[in-house]
Amino acid sequence: MNEDEQHSHAQSPQTRPGSVSTENGQVMLDGPDGVAVAMTPEAALETGRRLIAAAEAAAPPATMPATG
Repeated sequence: MNEDEQHSHAQSPQTRPGSVSTENGQVMLDGPDGVAVAMTPEAALETGRRLIAAAEAAAPPATMPATG
């Protein structure tokens, strides 16, 4: 699978957020269609930072909730 194939998605974007929990020192992310990911706390923190940065870049400023 090349990089373009990895970034193309046949499904429509999800409109509901995934569920997140902790279990045995790991962060568990449950998404649509049975997608489940277990991460170390460090990987989850970096993933969270990247998700926020990508969401801010993708969304028009008027649609982003106020933070702080």
